[in-house]
Amino acid sequence: MLQALRDNPLRAPNWRWLRAVQIDGGGPRASRAVDGPDGFTWIRRASRLKRRYELAGNRPDQLYRLVQYDRDMFWAHSMWLDERAPTRWAIEARILAGETDEEIATKLGTSPSVIAAYEAVFFDVRSLLMNRDYVTTVIMSDAVVRGLSERQYDLLWKLFGYHGGAHVLDAVISKVTPMDKPGQAKDVGLFFQEFAVNAVKHRAALATITMPLNAHTQLALIDSFVKYVEIEKSSETAEKAHGTIIDNIGAMMAALPFRIGTKLDSIDAKMLPFDDGAAELNNAELMAVAAGDTLSNQQAIADLRFPGE
Repeated sequence: MLQALRDNPLRAPNWRWLRAVQIDGGGPRASRAVDGPDGFTWIRRASRLKRRYELAGNRPDQLYRLVQYDRDMFWAHSMWLDERAPTRWAIEARILAGETDEEIATKLGTSPSVIAAYEAVFFDVRSLLMNRDYVTTVIMSDAVVRGLSERQYDLLWKLFGYHGGAHVLDAVISKVTPMDKPGQAKDVGLFFQEFAVNAVKHRAALATITMPLNAHTQLALIDSFVKYVEIEKSSETAEKAHGTIIDNIGAMMAALPFRIGTKLDSIDAKMLPFDDGAAELNNAELMAVAAGDTLSNQQAIADLRFPGE
């Protein structure tokens, strides 16, 4: 009974549905004073659907009529009935991730009004998303009390969605980090390399959350983390490091009082066509230029040219 009271700090996310069940069982009727204006409307709507659903039984003709009677509530209720349905987990995780009804509906292939009905009756938590302890201790209480296993997708999706947001949740649900598709055949290898690194990151994050920390696992976790950092340094950052080196060389060449080439191309990692300058500094002059000094004969050196053909 208490879990279905709007003012209860520990109210169940589906408190409005629980109120509808209690009313059908002889409990106190819905009221604006007790359930709030929105609660009053949704509880009465849920109560009507519940009674009609029970009367319909498994008869297809009656269920079809029920769909026509309240399409949004019918489909929201259908998704909520199956506790093992990934669609239900996705809706609830995306609500925790802060996504709108329109965004969730687009990803699930349904209408925003169905998502609105589901959230209002079966997962009314949007007004409490800023209350982090409520989300942690009530919505995800099993994860806090018992810990998580890799197969508890519903709690894992909620956890990553709430703390990481929509983009992180997309990657967790699909198990693939969004990447640009290769535009040409030579980019396929780089795609697989980034895919592998992202897969390792995904598995590492799951292992960190789901693996219990004790005397038998803590050293293995530390060792795995160190190896992961080494892999990341040698693979993921290799391409970035290469580009950084090229850019630094370009900056150094730009600081010279003359150009041995017109431009350094960091994309193709090569010097663009040479000019006709013929200057070559000695060691002392190079040191002076590197220190920011101006050479006494700098203009003469810059004006040197190879003889024409």
